[in-house]
Amino acid sequence: MKLTNLKRNEFLNIFGSLYENSPFIAEKVYEEGLEKYSSAQEILFSMMTVVNKMNQKDQLKLIKEHPELGMRKQEASKLTEHSQKEQKGAGLDRLSDDEFEKLRLLNINYMNKFNFPFIIAVTGLNKKDIFENIEMRVKNGVDQEFETSLNEIHKIAKIRLDKII
Repeated sequence: MKLTNLKRNEFLNIFGSLYENSPFIAEKVYEEGLEKYSSAQEILFSMMTVVNKMNQKDQLKLIKEHPELGMRKQEASKLTEHSQKEQKGAGLDRLSDDEFEKLRLLNINYMNKFNFPFIIAVTGLNKKDIFENIEMRVKNGVDQEFETSLNEIHKIAKIRLDKII
């Protein structure tokens, strides 16, 4: 695939969904021109730079675009296609009632402390890993967790790109 020849809609079809409900990140990179890129990884790096240069208010909006982990099947339609597959791959669509309630309470505790959802790149993790991570990370300070959330969002974008290309 020759990146420099991609039309806007083709580019957005590939890169627009890497950051949850935030195709404007890919649009910004596209508008700056594709001629300087020789790989999809370079484009992703530029997208990461866009996110890292956003003001904190806009970064918080990006963080809040991510869904709560462990939604029930009837709520799955609210998730992006990527999020549905990622949560399913981690077994979050097959939680017992007790596990679902535990995760719901962990999510509430996390949200109450940080005022944004718990974000983790769930690909390659199982529900035990996720429970352990949220229990550990809820002990962090707000600034540390904000930065960790952005880093997890970048990991998610990279995993999504790797599955596309």
